[in-house]
This record gives sequence, structure tokens and C-alpha cells, in this order.
Amino acid sequence: MPLYPFFAVFALTLLGISARALELPSPPDFFSVEQKELLAAFENALGENSIQHEDYLKRLNEKYVGKLKYEQARMLKIKAMKAAVALDGEIGRIESGDATRSAEIDAAPDHVRTMRGQYEQFFARVNNLKRSRDGEARFEVDRKLEFIQVVLTRANQIDDALAVRNFRDLLLQSSRPQAEKKPPETVTVDPPATPDPPVDPDPVDVPDDSPGLRPAEPVAVISNLPETAYRDDVPRPMTSSEREKYAAGLGSPPEKSGRGYAVMLASIQRGEVKSINVSKIKGWGPARPQIWNSKPYWTATVTYPTTSLFGTFDTEGMAIISGNRVVEWLYTGSGEEIP
Repeated sequence: MPLYPFFAVFALTLLGISARALELPSPPDFFSVEQKELLAAFENALGENSIQHEDYLKRLNEKYVGKLKYEQARMLKIKAMKAAVALDGEIGRIESGDATRSAEIDAAPDHVRTMRGQYEQFFARVNNLKRSRDGEARFEVDRKLEFIQVVLTRANQIDDALAVRNFRDLLLQSSRPQAEKKPPETVTVDPPATPDPPVDPDPVDVPDDSPGLRPAEPVAVISNLPETAYRDDVPRPMTSSEREKYAAGLGSPPEKSGRGYAVMLASIQRGEVKSINVSKIKGWGPARPQIWNSKPYWTATVTYPTTSLFGTFDTEGMAIISGNRVVEWLYTGSGEEIP
């Protein structure tokens, strides 16, 4: 049975998004064609994020199931029936579209439980990345709608300005995952385990003593928060008042040449981040003013390949920039420090 249909639906369900396209509210009647194009671009961004997210989860789950089946065959060969049954339960759950940890996995060998921990780490990492990208798209469209509202207010077109204000609220609410629409007191912590990368689909045999089987680091993943309730240690877009407040202190954005951002290149070359190799960087993202740990910084992202138990995949890292230096390197969306 092909795995993709299960994973595609599960990926959307996990984030509180239906498998059909998002139904965004209709804009005010007086919006121009150009203003409506802003909304179309926003909807397209959400759709592209969902497609990338589905593709990553599909590949990640296929890879994980492939390694579980390899380990199960080894257990059957040595007649370790209890361990084989435990893996059968885990395989069944993943193939049915349920990525929650199965009780049976606790009876699996240590190295398999370690593999499960790494799976949880990557699974949460991709969800955090999508949440971050969707959040940036929402902040961007809301910033542009806010500008339209201000122009109407200054022109004394108060009714139209109020219509835009109400539309902004409806748009942001309708485009958020269901989990984020719940009140803050329902906050939960997801299993540890963010990129939106393609994982190598070919199974890779890893022996029990493989150096790639390292214990997964715990990752705090907070869900069920409203969009404005970011964790303080995760960079977030600035609100309009924050942009005005910190405009002078932020200064100019980091300079970018054909090779990338000079401040980030210098940081990598000084060895401040070990996991990113300049020669392997595949793409550079835009510089954005964001809030991190309650302070304003410029941030910029890079896309680069990493190798793990689940194969080689592209991941996205973010540099927190202050003046002419990088303060910290983080995985986009999760706030995890990049080694």
C-alpha cells in the first residue's frame, strides 16, 4: 500500500488544516485588483508551505518505516520475537498515518529507541519550520493591510478603514491552524524532535554501533498558542509598533553580495558554527528585522545539506545578527541552536 496518501492527510491534520484548500474570507468590495493580488500571494505562500511540508513528512516517514522494517528483519533472523512484534506495532502506526509514539517501541532494542527519538526530533523540526514560514506570511500580509487601513483613516474614510480592520482579523484567524485558535490555557508540549527538506528515499543500513545513532537532543515544541504568542527564544516578525520603535537602533540590513551575507560568511569561516560549510550552501534567504529574546535583531537564513540517520536532506538555518557579527545560529522555526 503506498504511504503517501496517509502521510499527506496526516500532515495537514496534525497542523489543524483540512486536506482541501484553505477558505480565506472575501476582501472588502472596494479593494483594487492590486490589493487583491496581495491576498492571492498570501494564499499561494500558505499553499506552497503545505506542499513542501507534506513532501518532507512523506519522505521522512518512508525512510523511517524502511529502517524499521530492516531492523525487524534482523530481529526475526535472530528469533528475537518480542522485539520484532514491537517494531511491527510501530510500523503499523506510522503506515496508518499516526506518528505518535507507540507503547510497543519501549520493548525495542536501545538503538531502535534512539532512532525513534531522532525521528521525533526531525518530525517536530519540520512542523516548527512550517509554523514559522506561515507566521511570516501572515505578518507580511497583515503589515500591508495595515498600511491600507492607515491610508483610509488619514483620508477620513473611517467606515472603509474599519472594514479593513475587521478583514485583517478574519484573515489572520481563518489562516491559522485550528490548534492555534485554541485559548492559551490549552498549551501543550509536543514530543521532542524543525526544515522542510527532502530526505533521501533510499534505505541506508546502519549498524548498531554506527556513530550516526546519537541520542536525540530534547527540543521544546510548543503548540496551541495564538499566532502572537511566540516562545521568547524563537525569532518572530516585528509588529508595526516594534518596527517604529526599533527602526533607528536596528540600523541598515546586513550587506549581501553574490556570495551571500558578509557577516554570516565571516562567522562560518571563523568556525562559530560547525554544521554549515560555505561551499555547500544552496540558498540565501532575505534579511528581516525580528524579535529574539525580547530584543530586535536582523536575521537571515541559509539552506544547506545535512546528513543524518534518515539520509541527506536540505535544512534551513537562521543567523541572529547584531551589527557586524552573528550573535547566534538557530534552526529556523524551532529556536534550537545549530552546532
